[in-house]
Amino acid sequence: MATTKYRIRKSATGNGGKIQIEFHYGKGNRFRYGTGLTIQSLKNWDSNKMRIKNVIGEKYKTEVNNELNKLQTGIENHYTKLALTEKSVVNNDVLKEYCEVFFNRNKPKSEDDILLSFLDFFSWFINHYKTHPSPSTGKPLGSGTRRTYTNAYNIFKRFNDEEYNIDYDQITLTFYDDFLNWGYGQNYSSNYVGTQIKILKTILNSATEKKFNKNLDYSTRYFRKPSELIDNIFLTQSEVERISNADLSSFKGKIENGVRITRQMLEKSRDLFLIGCSTGLRVSDFNNLNESHLFEDSDGTMFFRLSMKKGDKPITIPINSMVRKILKRNGGTTPSRIPDQFINYSIKIIGEIAGVDESTCKTITKGGKKDTTTAPKYKFITNHTARRSFCTNGYLSGIPTIDIMAISGHTQERTFYNYIKVNDLQKAQKISKYKFFQ
Repeated sequence: MATTKYRIRKSATGNGGKIQIEFHYGKGNRFRYGTGLTIQSLKNWDSNKMRIKNVIGEKYKTEVNNELNKLQTGIENHYTKLALTEKSVVNNDVLKEYCEVFFNRNKPKSEDDILLSFLDFFSWFINHYKTHPSPSTGKPLGSGTRRTYTNAYNIFKRFNDEEYNIDYDQITLTFYDDFLNWGYGQNYSSNYVGTQIKILKTILNSATEKKFNKNLDYSTRYFRKPSELIDNIFLTQSEVERISNADLSSFKGKIENGVRITRQMLEKSRDLFLIGCSTGLRVSDFNNLNESHLFEDSDGTMFFRLSMKKGDKPITIPINSMVRKILKRNGGTTPSRIPDQFINYSIKIIGEIAGVDESTCKTITKGGKKDTTTAPKYKFITNHTARRSFCTNGYLSGIPTIDIMAISGHTQERTFYNYIKVNDLQKAQKISKYKFFQ
């Protein structure tokens, strides 16, 4: 375990001193480095907190303490990444180089000065836009997006290691065919392969703008993102009610993928899932609600007010009677968070208890071949079913599409209509209620 300490080296003249970092790591290793940061008087140093005290005599106390905080966090994270995650050798030279860069004393060449290979640029892109605004969104990459991009990087790295080396000049139409065939050979679905192609094109766009890439094969129509519409289920409002009213009292517990599912977990999972069905929020949002997200207007109407994790878009959602009962059952607030996957395990069990067992088919293209699975409907219920059920039931109930989209975050009607799960008859039945058809 690594520890960081700050010590003061008294100035030869005056009452002040210079702040030195002392970093202990590994088995008895110690690294010392002069930060160049100073303190006006030694009596203003808090030796327990190892920071400058909040006194008037230290004009730059806030700025200096902030730098000390950032340096401590940075060097500890850097050490953890190298020594524990990447299993790299860490010594005083490595730590000195980090501090030199931190204080801009030995600034490395920028990416504009170095011709990065495709995979190196891909890695740089993820790390750089973790903290810098992305050109496409104006914001740093969210944690979920970083995971998706890192997964894509690992997939292209595997292709590079298993098939042939890929750099900008090799990413041709031939590569496109080879990658698709390789991906299908890994039993990836068409949509999963399509996600990798979409990310690849994003990376290549950035590399092209930075003058690393001159090969534009990726921008042709042929080099498109494979995709298919999947028959993902939604729950009808009647099925949502059945889940809400299901009697869970006789459930004795079950082991699911190594996780012990208890009745209390079922009850909490149901409450969270039903909030999703009533708000259209993604699990990353409905599983992180708390009392601070509740809002009541002057008429006494209650709302959820939050910024969605994906896209950081602020939204306000009315709270319906089902959610009000859940809030009352939980002491006036939302259920506390549980791991997302626990909800996935639990909601299938709840669906079975509730009798959501209509025989259902789901077809997906995997490995380039159509694969159809038939099973009771509850087998296909996931966290995301809540959001899809909200959008579909809202549409069928007559809520204007634009209002549903304002809550769901969809920006294009075409995307929204692909997302909801209604057949031609259901659409026609909804349209038939307009006065024109009376």
